[in-house]
Amino acid sequence: MPMPNKNKALFSITVVLFLFFVPVPYIHAAEGDAIIAIVNDDVITMKDLRQYIASMASQMRLENKSPEEVRKKIEKYEQKGLDQLIDDKLILADANAKGMKINEEAIDKRVSQIKGRYGSDDEFIRALNAEGMTVTDLRRRLLDQMKVKYEIDLEVRDKIVVNPQDVTDYYNNHLEQFSHKPSVNLQSIFVSFSKYGKQAARSRADEARSRLLAGEDFDKVFQKYSDGSSIGVVERGQMTDSIEKVVFNLKQGEVSDPVEVPNGIYIFKLIGQSPAGQESLAQVQDQIYNKLLDDQFRAQYKEFVNTLRQKAYVEIK
Repeated sequence: MPMPNKNKALFSITVVLFLFFVPVPYIHAAEGDAIIAIVNDDVITMKDLRQYIASMASQMRLENKSPEEVRKKIEKYEQKGLDQLIDDKLILADANAKGMKINEEAIDKRVSQIKGRYGSDDEFIRALNAEGMTVTDLRRRLLDQMKVKYEIDLEVRDKIVVNPQDVTDYYNNHLEQFSHKPSVNLQSIFVSFSKYGKQAARSRADEARSRLLAGEDFDKVFQKYSDGSSIGVVERGQMTDSIEKVVFNLKQGEVSDPVEVPNGIYIFKLIGQSPAGQESLAQVQDQIYNKLLDDQFRAQYKEFVNTLRQKAYVEIK
């Protein structure tokens, strides 16, 4: 699907250079070319970390994350960025030591995919120039990233085995994870006491409910009267007793009486419900398989890079 124009403006070449958009530390202030680690005969500078920051932030913006979400995500992984850079360098060195080769056609294909994100070749070249890069630089970086990917595939992914019995055993040992309580799917209108005062809020809630009972479209009433978002799907035990007594006794499509809580008044409409139940193995086997696959990958990847580190010279400044 073509990228919308507003997203093209945000797209950075840096994003596509890092195939694994790894977490990066959030740098508040530092000298750009300061050496922060040495890996064998190679160095890692603050500039390298800043490139990781750019790739992470650009990727999240492309996903329409807010600036606050971007900041929190980067800070969450504050300690992992340097470790990932070191791992990448060690994995690349291991791939080169084995004489790994990448087909030129594979690099051509990746470059074409990147170009396809832009409206024209000129726009693509301008984006490269903005990153201080040439097409040759791009191809070289893509080559290194492909080597890292294939080396991880060879040494980690291809060695992972999840047997059907492993999936069954996990299911039987974690049945509680796959059970669910009764739930209701609710549309709701909330009228705030602090915004209107109690008496005015009660009158406003009654007016909204009367419109719903008269058959007026819920979304229109919601837009006019609600001071909060609609509740949606909730399980028994997630709401106060006073609310649960009301909503779990509604019939499909029924509108509730106003329900007062300390800070305002709710009006609910039931649009769906689900009884308590246990998901079958057939329903969750893909979910379990992916979890076990991910768990094994994390463990074996960690073992792989630890082995590389033990054989290498790594100094963190």
